[in-house]
Amino acid sequence: MTATSNIDFNATGVDEILQNVAFILSTYVISCPLYRDFGPPFQLVKRRNTARLIESIQRFVPQAIVIDVDYLGDAYVGKLEPVVKVIVNE
Repeated sequence: MTATSNIDFNATGVDEILQNVAFILSTYVISCPLYRDFGPPFQLVKRRNTARLIESIQRFVPQAIVIDVDYLGDAYVGKLEPVVKVIVNE
């Protein structure tokens, strides 16, 4: 799963669960990504964001069980996109 910008307000069942996970993925923004001396190191940001994503999904979408979190993009140009694998437990 990756972040989403489109929301289907009529989604139900598995589609609703997956959409809720995608919405959580779209809520994190790394501040000052091009200024390397400002802010925490990249690996620390990934660990903190991964923990935050898993906690948020467990809290707000308990039907989705997180299996893996990975990232696409390039931290040096300021774009990291979380990709989360989940199992839906209805």
